[in-house]
Amino acid sequence: MRSSKVPVSDSEPKLSSAIQEDGFDPRYPPWSPPTKGILSKLPPSWVPYAELSRIEKPGGLYGFYMAYLIGISYGACLVTPAPSLAALAGTAGILLVYNVFLRGAACTVNDILDRDYDRQVARCRSRPVARGAVTPSQGYVWYCVQTLGAGAALACLPNPLTALAYAAPIQFLVSVYPLSKRYTDFPQLVLSAPIAGGILMAAAAVGMDPFHAPTPALAGATATLFFSHYVWTTIFDYVNACQDTADDMKAGVRSMAVRYRNTGTFIGVLGAAQVGCLVVTGVLAGFSPIYFIGAAGGNALWLAAMVKTVKRSRPDICAWWFSWGGLLVSGTTTLALLAEYIHRPPE
Repeated sequence: MRSSKVPVSDSEPKLSSAIQEDGFDPRYPPWSPPTKGILSKLPPSWVPYAELSRIEKPGGLYGFYMAYLIGISYGACLVTPAPSLAALAGTAGILLVYNVFLRGAACTVNDILDRDYDRQVARCRSRPVARGAVTPSQGYVWYCVQTLGAGAALACLPNPLTALAYAAPIQFLVSVYPLSKRYTDFPQLVLSAPIAGGILMAAAAVGMDPFHAPTPALAGATATLFFSHYVWTTIFDYVNACQDTADDMKAGVRSMAVRYRNTGTFIGVLGAAQVGCLVVTGVLAGFSPIYFIGAAGGNALWLAAMVKTVKRSRPDICAWWFSWGGLLVSGTTTLALLAEYIHRPPE
């Protein structure tokens, strides 16, 4: 594992001597009962479980759910006959409920398995399991409840068995992701697979099953769209991990943020790959210029902004991109695909 002996670049945050001596970081004060926001409206006994599910932090939910909106919009562009907007909205609503449960379960198991590491990371030490507000056993019960909720949501889809076939590997991978931080420098590559897999599930939910594509070209288009979101999720979680590099190194947590220190180069190289995949998707699917300008062009602009602004010395900027990047970048792709769907010639 990588340790604190690995040199930290000048662009990374350095803790003050006062923080190093007493373990207190003024950016992340000790936990206290919430006095504002959605958590303050809940009964006190519910608060730790709501915190486990991160209901007060929607950025991660955007990271999960946007893949499904992309998949729905993409499938709507290609399936015959074209689904109605009402049908797409209904599917999107069901998958939103599914993602609330899926993301909550993923965060819960992450906090259970990472509890010893979280106590050594300033940003994470106040999480419910790490601070002792929820025991691991109670956390696992909550994880199971949320997993059942996710399954119940999928049962409301027109083709629930197909959805469950995609959901099983997604659930497995998000559940074992925390363990990858112990054995590899590339946990982001593990997490990216189940999140990007939402594109495949959502496309299948509107009738465009990736494993039964009508032509090889469309199979290729779906694959490159998946890989585009896979790469984006890697960037997205890398930026999130950049907030904790110094603490992660001391705790022995491994990640791509610890291994690759030059944020601009990392985001730039992977961002170029992401945009390239979007272009290939459009070519293989026969999309109009609307898609290329909106999806490829829009993503290129957002990624250029990330290259310019993301710095380890500014964890607040990293946190902002983690909170809003999923909505902005993936939302741009979704809007481009919806425009392509609306522009679709009548049958």
